[in-house]
This record gives sequence, C-alpha cells and structure tokens, in this order.
Amino acid sequence: MGMISRVRGRIRSDSFSKIHNNKSEDKLANIVWLISLVLVLPYWAPRGLLVALGGAWLMAAYTCLVLPVLISANYRYPARWYPAVAKLVRRLARRLRAPTACLLGVLKTAYAPVDRAERLFLQMNNLSTMVSQLLIFTACDRLLVLQGRLTCLYSLMFYNVVTYSVNYVKEICTKEDWSPYVNVTRHSRVKHLAMSATKIVLEWTKAVTFIVTMTFILLTLGLEQGLEYFRPNTLYTLITGTFYLLSEKTFLELWPLALSALKLESLEGMEVLYCGVWSRAITTMIAVPLVPALVWHERFRLALLILYICVIVHGRHRLGEELLKLNEAQGSLARFRRATAEEISTLEDVCAVCLGTMKSARVTPCAHFFHADCLRKCLASSDRCPICVREYVFC
Repeated sequence: MGMISRVRGRIRSDSFSKIHNNKSEDKLANIVWLISLVLVLPYWAPRGLLVALGGAWLMAAYTCLVLPVLISANYRYPARWYPAVAKLVRRLARRLRAPTACLLGVLKTAYAPVDRAERLFLQMNNLSTMVSQLLIFTACDRLLVLQGRLTCLYSLMFYNVVTYSVNYVKEICTKEDWSPYVNVTRHSRVKHLAMSATKIVLEWTKAVTFIVTMTFILLTLGLEQGLEYFRPNTLYTLITGTFYLLSEKTFLELWPLALSALKLESLEGMEVLYCGVWSRAITTMIAVPLVPALVWHERFRLALLILYICVIVHGRHRLGEELLKLNEAQGSLARFRRATAEEISTLEDVCAVCLGTMKSARVTPCAHFFHADCLRKCLASSDRCPICVREYVFC
C-alpha cells in the first residue's frame, strides 16, 4: 500500500507540474501576443506614425528590426487559441468552397466583356503604349518636378524625336536597294516612271524631315527658347527614360540584338523571350511604387489609372504572355539534357540545323547534338530528330 501511495503522489506531482508549466506557457504566449499587438500599432496610425516622425527610412528600419522578432517570438510561444482559430478557418473555407467557386464563376462571366476590351486596347499597340507612357510621365511630373507642369509633354516629345531618328538611321543601315528607280517586275529592267517618282519624293521627304527635326531640336536645346516649363531633374530623367526605352517598340526590337552580341550561352538563343520578360517586368515594377506615392499626395484618379492600365492591364496581359512564351520554350527544352564541356570538346562537329560551331548544346535521346534554339525551332514543327527522323523516346 505504501508503494502504491508513493506512486500516486509522484503522478499527482508530475501532473500538477505539467499543468503549472502549461499555465505559465499560456501566460507567456499571451504576453508575447499583446507585445506584438503594441509593436504593430505604428503601422495603423494615420499616414504612418514612424513616417511622420522620421520618414520612410525609419519605417523600413523599424520593419527590418521588429518583424523578424515578432515572427520568431510568436512561433516559439504560440497562443493556445491559434490552432483553434486555424481549425475554424479551415472549416469555414471548406463550407464556403462551393459558394466561392460559384461566385468566382459569376465574376469571371461578368468580367469577360472587360477582358475583351482590355485585349482590344492592347492590340492597338501604339495607342496603348503612348497612353501608358503619358500616365507614367505625368505621375513623375506630379511627384518629382516642383516647377514646370508641362515637363511630361516636352519629355515625351523629345523621346519621340529620338525614336524617329533611331528608326531613320536603322532604315539607312539596313537598306539594301539604293536605286531610286522601281522596275515594272522583279526580273524586268523596264522602269516604272510613276512609282519611281513616288519613291524619290518619299526618300527626299524623309531626309528633309530628319534634317529639319534635328536642326529644330538642337536649336531649341541650345537657345533654350520656349523651355521655361521644362524642368526635369536626374531622377525624373532616369525613371522616364528607362520606362520609355523598355516600352517603345523600336527599342524593344533593338535590345535582343544587343543582348545577342554578348553571346551569353546561358540564354540558349532565347534573347528575344528573355528581353520581353525583363522589359515588361521592369516597366511594371516602375509603375507599382508610383501608385502609393500618388495616393500619399492625394492624386487618387491618376493613381487609379496607373494601377489599372500600367499595372493590371499591361502586367497581367503583356507580362503574362511573355512569361508564358518563355515557360513554354524552357519546358520544350527541359526534356533534353545539356551537353557537358567534355562531350562538346570531343565532338568537334557543327550543329546540323544552322551549321554553326557549338559551345553549348542539347542532347537528344538518339545522341545527336543541337543548339538549344535550333532544337526548339525544330520542335515547333516536328517531334522527330532532324538527323535520324526518329521520334523522341525518353526513359
């Protein structure tokens, strides 16, 4: 009996200590939760208490110091009601799954006409690009330029003149037929007088327009006449210039050529796809921080327009399409392994598609080597090896 009573006493003492420890941990968890609530209060103050006291840098430093501590403390000492709340949320999510799916279907059906209008707007490439540029330039004008409210229009005009000049120089550099005459047919030597006269007039008009435009711009910038409202600063020029260079069609066609000149083997000949994704991502990233900045300065309509057109429409459609193209290209090549440096050095052969030397290659299951870009183009038309015409069979 004495042994039994001693065992019962130990069990009671152990259970009492466990209950005491659980209560102390619950108290500590509640204290951590209350302290976390107090430390989060500066974010709820009007316009941000820390921003009002020390600016955005103080808010960023406070976030970097406090947020990791809050997360680790609440993870180490979770309140007892956390699992109950999580269980209740999961139960509500299961019950609301069917109504939510129905509601999403209704919203998707209602949004379909708006989606078609957005796609129609983006199909008018020049108009949609000009609207987005004008919105970004206007936002930078309101936020960064203290004097001179027409800086956005002057800047856009100047950038368009630069684009026109680049287009004309590009046309001259890539022009093959310098003859001022037009033949009746391709293989005939008989000249078509009317078409020849039209061609001569058009070429001279382009040249004269280019010369007059450049002269006018140089005189305007040199004499500074009519530029009393043009007051750009360095940050304004950097943001607007970057956005324009990454959104204008002329420069979007030149960036892949410049990237191809670097001959980066890691891109595997997909410079056009990578440039499309990078340019759309950077322009969207430029537009995103402008929205809260405009809201801060109470420019609500301009902030709403930039959020919808430059972030949602352009980001969702154009950036989404470029990402889809890149993922499809990478997915088509993912089945084929990369050739090692030893295999390429011992191969001493050229790509059978483009007849170019191979510094990097992809290997087919039938042990043939191709450039990644050449193989991707072949896969677009056929799922057979270009050399042995066998179907690809992967183990």
